[in-house]
Amino acid sequence: MKQPSSALVPVIAGFSVMLLLLLAVTAIGVTHIRLLSNQLTAIVAERNQKSEYAATMRGLHEARFQSMLLASSMDDVFARDAEIMRFGEMAREFIQVRDQFLALPLDSAERALWEDLRGEVRQVEILAFQVFEMLQSNQLPQAHKFIKQVLSPHQERMMRGWLEMLEQQRAKNHAALAQANAARDRAQRLAIGLAIAAMIVGALIAVFVVRLSRRLEKDLFEEKERAQITLHAIGDAVLRIDAQQLTCYLNPVAEHLVGFSSREAAGRPIKDVLKLFDKENQREITHRISQDALRGAPCSLPPGTGLFSAQGMEFEVEGVCSPIHTPEGETIGAVLVLRDVTETREMQRKIQWQANHDALTGLTNRRAFEERVTRTLGSKRAAEFPLSILFIDLDRFKQVNDSAGHAAGDELLRQLGRLMYTRVREGDLLGRLGGDEFGVMLTTCPPENAEKIAHQIKDAICNFSFRWEEAVYQVGASIGVVHVSAHTSCLDDCLAAADAACYQAKQNGRNSIVVYGQ
Repeated sequence: MKQPSSALVPVIAGFSVMLLLLLAVTAIGVTHIRLLSNQLTAIVAERNQKSEYAATMRGLHEARFQSMLLASSMDDVFARDAEIMRFGEMAREFIQVRDQFLALPLDSAERALWEDLRGEVRQVEILAFQVFEMLQSNQLPQAHKFIKQVLSPHQERMMRGWLEMLEQQRAKNHAALAQANAARDRAQRLAIGLAIAAMIVGALIAVFVVRLSRRLEKDLFEEKERAQITLHAIGDAVLRIDAQQLTCYLNPVAEHLVGFSSREAAGRPIKDVLKLFDKENQREITHRISQDALRGAPCSLPPGTGLFSAQGMEFEVEGVCSPIHTPEGETIGAVLVLRDVTETREMQRKIQWQANHDALTGLTNRRAFEERVTRTLGSKRAAEFPLSILFIDLDRFKQVNDSAGHAAGDELLRQLGRLMYTRVREGDLLGRLGGDEFGVMLTTCPPENAEKIAHQIKDAICNFSFRWEEAVYQVGASIGVVHVSAHTSCLDDCLAAADAACYQAKQNGRNSIVVYGQ
């Protein structure tokens, strides 16, 4: 096998590109940090806007207070009304600035301070309304006195609140600016440090990889050899195809299954080498399976898949076909893993047959008989078609068993089982329920036909002569018949009725038939 080409050149080139990318990432990181600093500066600008709004509202309240004082000292009614109008305009301006201030995002401290200040603002507004009422009534001395004694203390507390809000905004502005500058400096230092560390690590890794590349090439070569040996040693068949569905490789197990050597199969279309087919309809499925895998998704062989070898042998197989992808995700072929399950499936069929059939007579056993009756009663068609159940109990069987021995009794049961099987229709179910008891389920069978079949079975058993050694034995049968009604859906009720009818038949005498309910 040819050793892989040296990986030194691509490794060195790859790490050189990595170092260049690290430098580019560093430059991009510094640029991003500058953008982050600008964003933080924008946050500070927002706080400056809060400070501006707070200063404007404080100035408007101060101007309004002075306007009230001036109006209270004016004797000219027209001048006083003009001052009152000016006060109202400042009030509207204050509302606009206040709404703009509240539209900005406020933290908990700012919100709490505003709630405290709003109470004083509301109180000053109430007192100002009282002053205007006095001015409109020409009570100038009283208004002036009210302003000095009542309104002024509230005005001073309110102005202190505005001053506190301004100081709060200034302090937060300074803190935000300091935080932004500190974050920018830390990020820059961190980016530069990481870039330097990355370059050092990249250089060390490059040196390390260069030194180990030759050893890795050797390890890769040995690993490929081990993989080939493993594929030859495993018990499953492995076939590999390329993107054009041409055969590339067969391991020894696959060679045995398909009847071609890997050298003979190489380069041939997979459908000419591997003959997979659906056992149910005998359709070829190799092309479809390989096509599905080459589309990029693994696919399993459908149940009941068979394989024809080049020598004409037939196998039952199961397996999966998986696509082969390049690192870029392109599908360049597929691997089909097959397992020969011919013997396993045959064993499973034998076990399943034994689980559902009586070992002595080969008829359906009691468990399978009851399951079949239960399914039939529970089906939708049970109420549409007539259904009858026969319960058969052999007469004088114990005498044969006691006089001729158990071997004779077993042979008698086998022969009677084959005899009864010839008297029922192909779609009916005959089962041995245990001992010398048998059951028959007659589906889609009118009551008169069911009773006719019961008489045929009884007559066949009565006319049957069993020869064992030098003796000849005659047996009979007592049969209970149950015509299942459309409303009956319980297995126990059906079997109990059949058993009761059979018991009544034995009471009536040998070789009799009793229909339940008659």
